[in-house]
Amino acid sequence: MEPYETHIALATALAVGLLVGLERERTKVERPSSSFGGVRTYPIIAMVGALATMLEPASMWLPLVALGGVFALVAISYTADVRRSQDHGTTTELSAIATYLLGALAASRGVVEPMANRLVLVAGLGVALTFLLSSKPWSHRFAERISREDFYATLKFLIVAVIVLPLLPDRQVGPNDALNPRTLGILVVTISGLSFVGYVATRLLGARRGLLLGAALGGLVSSTAVTLSFATRTKAEPRLAPVAAGAIAVAWTIMLCRVAVLTVLVHPPLLGALALPLGAMVVASLAGLLLTFRRAETEAAEVELKNPFELGSAIKVAFVFALVLLATKAATVYLGRSGLYLASGLAGITDVDAVTLSSAGLAKDGLDLATAATAIAIAIGVNTVAKAALAAGVGGAALGRRAILIGGLVLVAGAAGTAALAAGLGPGAG
Repeated sequence: MEPYETHIALATALAVGLLVGLERERTKVERPSSSFGGVRTYPIIAMVGALATMLEPASMWLPLVALGGVFALVAISYTADVRRSQDHGTTTELSAIATYLLGALAASRGVVEPMANRLVLVAGLGVALTFLLSSKPWSHRFAERISREDFYATLKFLIVAVIVLPLLPDRQVGPNDALNPRTLGILVVTISGLSFVGYVATRLLGARRGLLLGAALGGLVSSTAVTLSFATRTKAEPRLAPVAAGAIAVAWTIMLCRVAVLTVLVHPPLLGALALPLGAMVVASLAGLLLTFRRAETEAAEVELKNPFELGSAIKVAFVFALVLLATKAATVYLGRSGLYLASGLAGITDVDAVTLSSAGLAKDGLDLATAATAIAIAIGVNTVAKAALAAGVGGAALGRRAILIGGLVLVAGAAGTAALAAGLGPGAG
């Protein structure tokens, strides 16, 4: 036994009970119909759980008897509350049982060791329990914002991520051993998960909460979708061009940050080589934002985004990744650097993420960092040209001029950074 283990365990149990009890006490003030427990009852319940567990050597039935007593008190209180009010849930009663079990876990031995890990687990679960109890309004609003289609799309994708992904073989297959099914699955889950963060944030906060915030969240999902959305709105309302250009610049900047995140996830050393061109493009994109953005009185367009966890979208992403991986590996084997650059440029017309992940994977397998970074920079450059052309073609001349200005700054900065990298001036060159 560690020094003062008993005292620290009891103190942790009491602290968790007090935290939950404070939350329940506040709820009792807001909902007088609930009469069970508060700031004193919950610490006592936690302490009973801890003491019963400590006394188990004296009687192995004591923890079960104590738990049965808590169940009885909860049942009596629930019955009384239901008689007074038909609108009564079971959250309070379940929280009392959970508090007893947390107190018992704090004092247990041989379940989670060492003691420090056990007490940290108890404290963490206590905080999580308190958050769940106090977040009823927020969680209900969250549930209302999530449509049935969103829920089922997310559930289907989680089946792929949690059930199908672990079953994929972890070995190289296909021409030139370019594909690893497990790696391909992880790439799909990673990129879709990153997109899903932006999608959920957009649904929770609302794209209209702030124009630039909405564009940034949309950029997490798809900078091309943001570009098309604002270009379409600008075509109908040309005076939105300065607003739309700023939103597009923000989305493009977030896309560049996505590239950095994906690079770190696959092969962190590559970020050192990519830092110079990528950093220059981020600065250029922000400069384009400052030069073009101007608030307008007109209501801003809301970006229409589809759930990136939709199963069909995931399959399409996997297919694109597989094609890019095959193309970049074949180009590297048969044509060398020039072939890799050509494949990256062609793939970059529609997607930067696939090129980033494939190039990072090649760098992890031995490709020199400067070549991999250059391939990613080329893909970003081509993608920027494609999106600027999309903004100009759909949004009209006013937006087109601004998008071309932003894109031109990004291209010049990227070219300068890539040239410096090739000359050996970058931090990861060589």
